[in-house]
Amino acid sequence: MNIPASLPAIDIERRFDEAVRAGRPEWLWFEVAEPDWAKAVATIETALRDVLALGRSDDALIDDPVALSIACYTSGTGPLLGSWMEQGKLTTTAANAEILRVHLEHNRARMEQLTARAEEAVNALSEGGTSPVVMKGMHTAHHYFDEPGQRNASDIDLLLCPDQLPVAAEILARLGYEPRKGAFCQRSWAMPGVATQPVTLTYIHRDDPWSIDLHEGVTRKLAGGSRRIEIDALIPTIALEKWHISNGGGIFPPPLLLAHLLTHAGCSFESLTLQRQYEIGLVIRKHGGREGFDWPAFTVLCDRAGLWPFLYPALCCAERLSPNLVPDPIMLRSRDAAPPMVRKLVESHSAASIHRAARWSWAERYMWADGVLPRLRQLIDDLGMPDHLNSRELLQAWQRRIYRQLRRAISKARGLSKRNAP
Repeated sequence: MNIPASLPAIDIERRFDEAVRAGRPEWLWFEVAEPDWAKAVATIETALRDVLALGRSDDALIDDPVALSIACYTSGTGPLLGSWMEQGKLTTTAANAEILRVHLEHNRARMEQLTARAEEAVNALSEGGTSPVVMKGMHTAHHYFDEPGQRNASDIDLLLCPDQLPVAAEILARLGYEPRKGAFCQRSWAMPGVATQPVTLTYIHRDDPWSIDLHEGVTRKLAGGSRRIEIDALIPTIALEKWHISNGGGIFPPPLLLAHLLTHAGCSFESLTLQRQYEIGLVIRKHGGREGFDWPAFTVLCDRAGLWPFLYPALCCAERLSPNLVPDPIMLRSRDAAPPMVRKLVESHSAASIHRAARWSWAERYMWADGVLPRLRQLIDDLGMPDHLNSRELLQAWQRRIYRQLRRAISKARGLSKRNAP
């Protein structure tokens, strides 16, 4: 796979260090100014909308291959656009086309590898007496996209009953996986030789990190735990379908899948990428769209688990990409249930601008904390010491945070003095 000379070679460790020193640890792409990146993402939104509405898009993408590649990387859309170009649904400049081919070729190879690993793990887990459910990307890539290579995935997400986790851990260990740190309700397992850092930051590389994440639930905590997205109680009440790749794995049926995708993508703007917005539209459209999707079953699930407050961000963005996708009663009910700050922020953005590669505002961070006490609770939770940090590591983390804030304040002060200078 020949890599275009226009793409920058990035030393990952050095780039992270330089970003911290610059006071912007979240912006790692010094080659492109943020306004140019935002413009590139906006053109991707236009291309997605064109293909969904008209079946093709001609010359909508920004004429800047580096900005486009980084926008594709952060929005998750590079392989999809590359596949559309190959299918004749998308036209762009020769330089952009070369970039999109790299995104597609690497992700095709990567998804082929991850699919083989997922099938191996699912078969072993099923034969070992557990009942794995294949979630998110490894499900939708094979059931909804034109080909798995259109949809990138950072890991393989498998849901298990909590009492099956010890058996699953033994099985993965026998396959050669080692336990890594996880997150709320999940534990990650990785092969010893798999990379721990991305190869580059301009496209998903075939050799980028990946893991198997064993989930004991899909409940999400928001606003310091004062709000919870409770989906776990729904799962035992639903008849699972079979994963296309292996009958040993189950998958969520469409109404539950849509509820999960919406709440997962919409709980934070960091997760609400264009790829996820497009994916939500695919699920609805494949099963009949506005008129034919099983909205009554979806409504029953949302009523039972109290999901309505968490649906609006992702529903609204999916509707912007594909107008007339969601019935008005569903959209209005989700909007009315959402906290006021969530509604205000969602409606101030486009489908492209809502996902931030850079730092969130305070309003975005605390948008689910509806009231003074929930915000105070979230603040206390944010200031708490993570379990895996000792006192020395915590002090270092706070020193880095203070250093970044000082750098940002100095930078703003310099900018103001320049503007006010005669």
